[in-house]
Formats: sequence, structure tokens, C-alpha cells
Amino acid sequence: MVRVKLPLKIKLNYLLIPLFVIITASAASHFADTGLAWYKTINLPGWTFSSMFMLNIWIIIFVFTSISILIIWNRYSKERNFSLIMGLFVFNAVLNVGWSILFYTQQQLGLALFESILLVFNISLLIGLIWRFCPVAACMLLPYSVWVIFTTVLTLNVWMMN
Repeated sequence: MVRVKLPLKIKLNYLLIPLFVIITASAASHFADTGLAWYKTINLPGWTFSSMFMLNIWIIIFVFTSISILIIWNRYSKERNFSLIMGLFVFNAVLNVGWSILFYTQQQLGLALFESILLVFNISLLIGLIWRFCPVAACMLLPYSVWVIFTTVLTLNVWMMN
């Protein structure tokens, strides 16, 4: 077995969990970038935020999500639903990247809406499961939930307008 020695006795998960979140965000961003030319040509509601604003919101959400995962991983790994919760976080990552593929790359607005609804349910399930043993980690996901509800409504409106 190879042991990795880190300076200052940093736990490896403090590097790997944020790295996983960064890879997820980067993948979603990559697929969004591939469809930006198309996105600029479609009809959008007047209440759509700028791309820069949305990017900043996503950065905050991904930071909070990393913190939530780290809290659970480091303090609650013995929790009964730990594996389920970690699986739901991974499913969240898949849904995030998948939405960018469906919306921006494949321009499948109806499927993107369906996936966004799945994401809302998944985040809500995560919050409910986590709240029972760590309200702080659950609260870190509340902005994510609110934002995805907003983007789901936005996706619905874009789909209806196009």
C-alpha cells in the first residue's frame, strides 16, 4: 500500500472533495460554453440574469456544497445514511453536468427541464436527510436549492418561449 504523506497532516479528503466539485463545475461550464453562441440567439425572459452573475452564483453554490460534503465526510461518516447521501451528491454532479449537455449542447429544453426538476428533488432529499443529524451542513445546501428552483422556472420559460 502506498501512503501519501501530506504537509501539516492535511486529510486527503480536504483536497479530493473540492477537486471533485471543481471537476464537476468545470465540466458543466465546458458544455455551457459550447452552446453560448446558440444561447445568445434564443428568446429569453426579461428577468434573466447576466452570464457573469450566474457564474458567480454557481461559484458560491459549489463552495457551499464542498463545505457541506466535507462536514458530513469528516464528522458523520458513521451515520446510517452516509453512503446514500454521498451517492446523492454524486448523482447531483451527474445531473449538473447533464443539464448543461441537454440545454446548451443538445438544445433539448424539455429534457433539460425534466432533469432540472430531478435536481430540485435530489437537492431537497439531500437537505432532508442531512438535516436530521447536521442542520449546518443542510443549510449550506439551501442557496443551491433556491437557485435550482429559480433556474428550473427559467428553463421552463425558455422552453415555452422557444
